[in-house]
Amino acid sequence: MAEHKLNILFTCAGRRVVLLEAFRRAMKELDVAGKILATDITNASAAFHKADKGIVVPPTGTVEYIPALLKICTSENIGLVIPLTDLDLRSLTRRREEFSSIGSEIMIGSPETIGMCRDKTLTSKFLRRIGLQTIRTFSLEQFREKPFFPCFIKPIRGSASIGTGKLHSEAEMNAHLATYGNLMLFQDYVPGAEYTLDIYRSRSGKVLSVVPRQRLAIRAGEVEKGLTVNDSELIDAAVCLGENLDGLWGVVNAQCRRPSGDKAHFFEINPRFGGGAPLSINAGADLPRYVLEETLGMPISAGMGKFQPDMLMLRYDDAVFVHADNPSELPGFDTPQKR
Repeated sequence: MAEHKLNILFTCAGRRVVLLEAFRRAMKELDVAGKILATDITNASAAFHKADKGIVVPPTGTVEYIPALLKICTSENIGLVIPLTDLDLRSLTRRREEFSSIGSEIMIGSPETIGMCRDKTLTSKFLRRIGLQTIRTFSLEQFREKPFFPCFIKPIRGSASIGTGKLHSEAEMNAHLATYGNLMLFQDYVPGAEYTLDIYRSRSGKVLSVVPRQRLAIRAGEVEKGLTVNDSELIDAAVCLGENLDGLWGVVNAQCRRPSGDKAHFFEINPRFGGGAPLSINAGADLPRYVLEETLGMPISAGMGKFQPDMLMLRYDDAVFVHADNPSELPGFDTPQKR
């Protein structure tokens, strides 16, 4: 008989099959019995079919979404909820006490911290306040007063690099705004190597693990080719950043770009597992294991520097094959989806 039991619910599971498998492996190694469940707005989701149970839920922005998750947590005896995208972070953190009251803990931060991470303007202010170098950031109104090109544009509350881009002229800017709307901010375009830092922060507020990974190639906002690096400047910055994220526990990632001969310029914080987290996990920083250990009250095996540097990740497409019961209801049936 297993020593521990825990059912885990992953929300907005999408394509995160490798991460689910990493949790399944960690559960086995820790002798934890339980099910892995995944939600999505459609069953046309790879992780939906690779979980022990997939459940279709209403869209994240609807009033039905959180009640649907609460119902699942009650009926399936969920002990841990892990959001996998930015889409439901705000609604989950606002209602986290309701989940806690039925025994379902969410790996998430406080409403204030989540709000700061989701609003890129507030993120920039936070980074400056804790002493990290950031990228100059302007609102649309400020930018129009003193425009400069090239510049980088991104949504104030963006995700997956949708609506981001390098602009070279006012004509390009107007076309971009016409396509994606005016809720945009503008930044200096900073060339250089780009990094994501996977951070594990305990409930006590201590950063226990940091893995910097260089983003060599990016596709649809996620790293396609990445390399772990043992870089003391990046690790020290990640510790500073993580220990200032009040009320957050678990996995968080931060992104920065470092021009040649300069310090790293930070520009984004994602309070969740990043798409490239499997690289850090396979390099030796077993993030799913740390989450399980802390959730179950076990000693956390994380440690600074416990990862293999220079591990290269080369992601490729795989496929899940299932029977489609109602083909006409599949997303993209009438018009193909483009990502």
